[in-house]
Amino acid sequence: QQFAELRAAGGNSVRLWSTDYADVLLVEAERQGLTVTLGLWMQTPQEGFDYYNKKAVRQQLAYLREQVLRFRRHPGLLMWDVGNELDQNNQNPQVFLAVEEVARMVHSLDPYHPVCTTVAGGLQRVPDIERFCPNIDLLGVNTYSRLLTLAHDLRALGWKKPYVVTEYGCQGYWECALTPWKVPLEQNSTAKAAYVQNRYEQGILGDSARCLGGYVFFWGQKEEGTPTWFSLFGAKGEKTSTIDALQQLWTGHAPANLAPSIGPLRLAGLYDTDSVRLPAGARYPAVVTAADAEQDALYARWEVRPEAPPAMQLRTLTTMAEPVPGAIEQAQGLTAQVRVPTKPGPYRLFVRVYDGHGSVATANLPFFAQPNATPAGKVSR
Repeated sequence: QQFAELRAAGGNSVRLWSTDYADVLLVEAERQGLTVTLGLWMQTPQEGFDYYNKKAVRQQLAYLREQVLRFRRHPGLLMWDVGNELDQNNQNPQVFLAVEEVARMVHSLDPYHPVCTTVAGGLQRVPDIERFCPNIDLLGVNTYSRLLTLAHDLRALGWKKPYVVTEYGCQGYWECALTPWKVPLEQNSTAKAAYVQNRYEQGILGDSARCLGGYVFFWGQKEEGTPTWFSLFGAKGEKTSTIDALQQLWTGHAPANLAPSIGPLRLAGLYDTDSVRLPAGARYPAVVTAADAEQDALYARWEVRPEAPPAMQLRTLTTMAEPVPGAIEQAQGLTAQVRVPTKPGPYRLFVRVYDGHGSVATANLPFFAQPNATPAGKVSR
């Protein structure tokens, strides 16, 4: 949860997708002085839910009614969030009629908390919400690279009510440059912090008249795409530079001890943009640059993992493949000797740099192990 760290960094609210574990999380959030946007999860058409099935829709409404009755008077509740990204790959207007029915039900039971619904950053169905959902008080938007143009895009679509950025963060794996074998290039933690800061300043603070704030994704550790892609903390709670940037934005003051900065990672003298193909079983040096503002002694941990198959790079992903045994033959400081796995295929080299004072910097580099390979090509979009 790390709610205490959120409060210490100047955060004031959390968002939950559903009421699962809400009885525990609401109590802890309130104890830390945080409010909660509480999700009322609605099944998606992608999950096979049929919004033309009136019986199923009524059953879902009845279940959500129980959740509203259960949590409507909790002092930590800020607002309700009806559904999450129901617009994704959906052309069925019945979905939004069901959203409106839930929103109307919530208002009838709880007139004291506003109701929003959350869409993906593409915004294609915002006009349908405007048309079919008059009981939605404000819009939630999950957006990453498009946060810079969100205010303009919503106005162009005719959205006149307030909105909240219900997810923002580093560049998503669906937005990145790809290797020729179609795996995404992940920003290092220093680049992520700069990316998040820029989008917060331009996209959230830049439209403060209508944008009521934002929820950064993901306050904790989450294995999606890679173990480090959206994680703002390390496995043992070490903070990244994004936390430092957010604390500066939220409080006006940087932490007393900053996370290390990290520079380019190279394997066999090549960068991630070099389409790194290496002979299976060969040995190559890896090196990364890093620095610490407080001159703390840095130490690094290295590992190689098989690349997650594309089908696993979805929100259903919960676990990743284990590190390849013997792939890191030796490591000293910011350098390591890497043995390319003997089994051909896509892999990713990870490095985590620690300062010994509760912070970490991360970087990784995808590469392809194949017989008699020579580095060639560039990444594509």
